[in-house]
Amino acid sequence: MQTLRSSSLALRLRGQLPPSPPYPGSVQTLASYCLPFAYLEHCRRRVGDRFTLYPIDMHPFVFLADPQDIREVLTADDAQLHAGKGASVIAPLIGERSFMLLEEEEHIRGRREITPAFHQRMVAEHSRTLAEVVEREIASWPLNEVIALHPRIRSLTLRVILRIIFGDEDEILDRLHAQLMSMLSITESPMLQQPKLRSLPGGRRIWRRFLARRAAADALIYRLLERRRSEPADERTDLLDMLLAARLPDGSPLPDRKIRDDLMSMILAGHETTTGELSWAFQLLAHNPQAQSRLCAEIDAGQDDRYLSATVQETMRRKPVFVFAIPRRVAQTIEIGGWTYPPAVNLICCTYLMHHNPELYPDPYRFSPERFIEQPPGPRTWLPWGGGRKHCLGRHFALMEVKAILSEALSKRTVLPAARRIERPQWRSAILVPHAGGRVVLRERRN
Repeated sequence: MQTLRSSSLALRLRGQLPPSPPYPGSVQTLASYCLPFAYLEHCRRRVGDRFTLYPIDMHPFVFLADPQDIREVLTADDAQLHAGKGASVIAPLIGERSFMLLEEEEHIRGRREITPAFHQRMVAEHSRTLAEVVEREIASWPLNEVIALHPRIRSLTLRVILRIIFGDEDEILDRLHAQLMSMLSITESPMLQQPKLRSLPGGRRIWRRFLARRAAADALIYRLLERRRSEPADERTDLLDMLLAARLPDGSPLPDRKIRDDLMSMILAGHETTTGELSWAFQLLAHNPQAQSRLCAEIDAGQDDRYLSATVQETMRRKPVFVFAIPRRVAQTIEIGGWTYPPAVNLICCTYLMHHNPELYPDPYRFSPERFIEQPPGPRTWLPWGGGRKHCLGRHFALMEVKAILSEALSKRTVLPAARRIERPQWRSAILVPHAGGRVVLRERRN
């Protein structure tokens, strides 16, 4: 039924939406999946900063790359544009009651419950935990051989976010870490984005295995919730305490399922995206030795982190994990940039294309942290964290974590490329990561 409705809407709206490249939906779907950066660039060259794609079994996607169009979408009324549906691809991971999937007042209330845990003061209090885990994990990375950094960084960042949510490591937390590492491997499979694949013979087996792993992880999370409830009250004000103390409008506590869904949202967002961005950072630095040398010199001097900050900003511009902000589904007819969009159309703020607009960023395909030292990123033209009410809640913590990992690694290691070219992008659920796992060679630095 969904397929029929999507096809009918696409046929009805052709000619009323911005132009589309002259390819069938099957080609557009495959190109978007296999060549995400290259295909978007091709579409812009062919039809401009505003174009429509018609993926198989989905409502039309209108891509917007003009800064003014993007601003209008991100500041639109929540009643007109719904962002929760844009994150529905990860619903099997985070659960249907996650604040990330809710709309309007429910979404705002869910964000209020979590926001205090990510205030800058609270983030700073986690720095000791972060430093401890980062130093230990990076020391275990092999030297003088080709290694894939993505799985190692993923293990590190997952351990950090679990420590911050649940406290000190113990047997239960170690088991949860292992279970989540296993469960979240489903993000490498197209079955997360394409539910139809789950009914195929091989797909059924993979999906059943994922469901079993998810159930095992949930059981450990509920066990940790009960343990926290049984502990004497103290001065802790971490995310778990805030969710346990939160109340619904009628004054009743949040159901355990709701707490679980919000925790899984923060676990997923708190390590998958950071892992992907760090994997790209190591790729870019390995292939740009001048930038790496300047960064190492700054780290050794220990005086400021201007170049480190610029390196992170340039990495997020050049090789983002998110190609676009969370899609907005039109709920009420809206006009953006002179075009009128009816309900069910998806509006996509394509930050990748905006960040590679030569009028905004000269020589956009060159990795140059210097550009952000000369001129700090503009709030309307540099949007790696999303925008509007759907901006990233944990951005301060994510930035601190990325800086800590890069500083620790580069203070003791030189990063060398494992191949002639930077790896191509590959989808991992809703983000893009290096396709071969971010392979590099690490060597001990000779200071």
